[in-house]
Amino acid sequence: MLKRTRRFTAAFCLVALMAGIALPLSASADDNFINSSGTEANNTTSPVMVDLLILRPLGLLSLTFSTVFFMVPVLPITLLTRPTELGVPFKALIIEPARYVWVHRLGSH
Repeated sequence: MLKRTRRFTAAFCLVALMAGIALPLSASADDNFINSSGTEANNTTSPVMVDLLILRPLGLLSLTFSTVFFMVPVLPITLLTRPTELGVPFKALIIEPARYVWVHRLGSH
């Protein structure tokens, strides 16, 4: 019972931390949005919330697994066979998932 409570608390704190970081970013990105007629646009928060609560955590999980996959089998094999082409798997497995999680605007996916 104690383990279940600790897991729930850890998961809740993780979601709260992510929301605390991401929600101010989405609010500042949407503050100045005006449509072509000159009036303020009526934006729905559904895509942003889906991105924040579902897609970003999945992207972070994907980044974690791809980093481990890069470090364990891919890095040694690439260093032994083609050390000059190390950037190709690094970009595909590390850079692109990291951009997805940390660089792209909320709601852009």
